[in-house]
Amino acid sequence: MFLKIIAFVAAAIPLYLFIRAIFFGRTTRINEGLKEFKKQANLAVSIFLFLIGCVVAFAVGKLVWTWWTVALNPHIN
Repeated sequence: MFLKIIAFVAAAIPLYLFIRAIFFGRTTRINEGLKEFKKQANLAVSIFLFLIGCVVAFAVGKLVWTWWTVALNPHIN
């Protein structure tokens, strides 16, 4: 009997959470926290992409510089 009650409660929890999510929205405090987290995540991704761009630009610059110096003075090698 006790296991049946546990099984009923375990089956009722997702139903309760679903109904609560449908009829009652998130609280304002959670929405504000979620907005702030999204802003922070967007900023972190932007900074990461900027740093990756800097590394790529530096690598391309070194490659072009090497090609340019070899083209102007082929006796370097």
